[in-house]
Amino acid sequence: MSMRSFLAIGTVFLLAAPLACKDSGGQVNATSTIEIDPSATTVEIDASQSSSYLITVRNTGQGKLLNITDVVLDYTPTGDVEAAGDPAFSLEASALPAQVSPKGESLGAETYEFRVNFLRYDDSQTRTATVTILNDNSSDAVLRTLKIVFTTRLCEPALVAPVKVDFSLVTLEDGSKAQEIQLTNTGSCRLVMDWLLLDGSKAFTVDLGNGQTVTATDAVEAVQLNPPITIEANSGLTWSTTFTPTDGEPAQAMLTLHSNETGVVDGTRQIELIGNSTGPRMQIEPPLVEFGGKKIGKAAGVTVTIKSVGTQPLVITGIEMKMPGSSLDFTLDFTVDTVGFPAGVAPTVAAPITVEVNQEVFFLAKFTPDVKNPTDGEGKVILDTGAIVVTTNTFSPKTDVPLTGYGVDVDCPQPVIVIEEGEEAKPQDIIHLHGEQSVGASGSIEKYSWTVQQPTDNKFALVPAANFQSPTHEVNVGGDYTYCLDVCDADFCSSDPQCKTTACKTVHVVPDEAIHCELTWNTPGDTNQFDSGPDAGADMDLHFLHPFATGPDLDGDSKPDGWYDIPYDVFWYNKNPEWESVNPNVPDNPSLDRDDTDGAGPENVNLRSPVNGREYRVGVHYWDDHGFGFSYPRLKCYIWGQLVFDRDLEALGRKMTKCDMWEAATIKWPQGIVTAVQKADGSLKITPNYMNNAFVVVGGSSCGQ
Repeated sequence: MSMRSFLAIGTVFLLAAPLACKDSGGQVNATSTIEIDPSATTVEIDASQSSSYLITVRNTGQGKLLNITDVVLDYTPTGDVEAAGDPAFSLEASALPAQVSPKGESLGAETYEFRVNFLRYDDSQTRTATVTILNDNSSDAVLRTLKIVFTTRLCEPALVAPVKVDFSLVTLEDGSKAQEIQLTNTGSCRLVMDWLLLDGSKAFTVDLGNGQTVTATDAVEAVQLNPPITIEANSGLTWSTTFTPTDGEPAQAMLTLHSNETGVVDGTRQIELIGNSTGPRMQIEPPLVEFGGKKIGKAAGVTVTIKSVGTQPLVITGIEMKMPGSSLDFTLDFTVDTVGFPAGVAPTVAAPITVEVNQEVFFLAKFTPDVKNPTDGEGKVILDTGAIVVTTNTFSPKTDVPLTGYGVDVDCPQPVIVIEEGEEAKPQDIIHLHGEQSVGASGSIEKYSWTVQQPTDNKFALVPAANFQSPTHEVNVGGDYTYCLDVCDADFCSSDPQCKTTACKTVHVVPDEAIHCELTWNTPGDTNQFDSGPDAGADMDLHFLHPFATGPDLDGDSKPDGWYDIPYDVFWYNKNPEWESVNPNVPDNPSLDRDDTDGAGPENVNLRSPVNGREYRVGVHYWDDHGFGFSYPRLKCYIWGQLVFDRDLEALGRKMTKCDMWEAATIKWPQGIVTAVQKADGSLKITPNYMNNAFVVVGGSSCGQ
């Protein structure tokens, strides 16, 4: 048998040798007595790694050679994989028979050695082998067939690691901060880490101590450890993690470790890294002060509010205009908040003001234009600009609040947009727009006019209408939504050439689930894809499969398709299945949050807590064209808010017709890798006339029963 690379195992012990006996004449009887080293006749083998067990045979008798006639291994391979390859136990012995001389008697070799080799298999099978040493020892009949029993024991490494590493507050002046991560293996055998994943804020890095440093990323890609990092039983290692923030916002990353640890699900442990989640923080509203067009010589004021939103009091040591660089048309007034600014003047280092947590202070930023502002070559007004500098004890000692404005000959109305949801939202949110704070220059606002620039896949209008003071808007796909508002008073409109005071704000729509897939589609034969109602548009369906999904093989690839399996396919008939833990507090079940039957979508599937080791599948079925003909689906998948898959069949020139089934992508977790499914020739895997007898009937005017 060819030699493999093995690790020696076992500790040396000696069997107590039988005493030599004298006869009545005082002569010593010639004996041969067998001894093995190590002495154990029952041996536990660590099943977590391949190894080699060396056995040394000695003769502790006197005056007689020990004759070893044979060494026999009795072992039956366990499992199909082992039976088809090398056996887990094998014997490595030199030529037999062999003779062993008593120590110091120079009758020949004083030892005989052989090895019992163990080859690890990646399963949970328990294996037993017996080695019998046949010899002519005449002093002990039992030892003439000495047996050694080998039994595997499952490796049970146990990793002790922190659940959370909190950097507290790290300021811009600090630059960065490092903390140690102590990893300890308290188990019974070696712990082997083969990959890790560090996803989240790029401000976090982890030094693995082997010359390799990993930086957090939002791409959700595992780092393969080659060679693997090992921790012996009852030992440990120390890593260093560093937090280098670029702003004062709370930052978070998750370090996932994968090893052969048996006591945790799928061998993974997670360590949360957080920074700047404590300490003083400040919120300034508005963060940008836009006065728009104001009449020459007339003062206009905007209230600026500073709120303490951290976990410790906010200390303000300065509020002043940024000089040089700010127009003299901008001034500050601290007399409007006598509680926050009791002296009516700006705070200083010598006389700071303290704002307790969740409290706020405010002052006025004023703009008094002295001349009409000129325009550039394209007719755009050249603005007066400036900035307020706020000095505090937060992450960034100095924070700028930009100011803009311009002088006009007439008093113009000023549109003001307030968005309840703020600057960020998630798909399927309803955005509540408010224009009631808009200000007319001559009387009240008489007219409102909203516009929205949205992703092309979101085919939704403002409700109830674009001229409503406070409309709402559905944001059902990820992307940026820019809302603009124009208002009119009795004399002018903000869109008039002499005003140009249109207001705009952008909302970033980002999924907040671990996995978010959305389906939209374009049906050229449907001239109004915005309408709704029975049969008002083409009906496509999004499907999301658990790897346990089964069912008939309808696409002819010799494997169960899984589509329409209950409970392991999420689709319109099975929107909220129970997949993993039955604990209702564990968010490991998916949901179809929107089913569109009459138009262009979207349909959304979300899964908050995917299970490690799972590979999910995503598909699209053209349920019914309702007479509108072929359609082009577009499938997008996000991992933790990051768009990682975007396949538009219209861009590929590949249309789908009624009852086509498109197996589109797989999602591997926890790596978060989304892979397009292709046939052997590289084409899309679309099966025509896809019929599942439980749900689909081809023919007539509908695929649905």
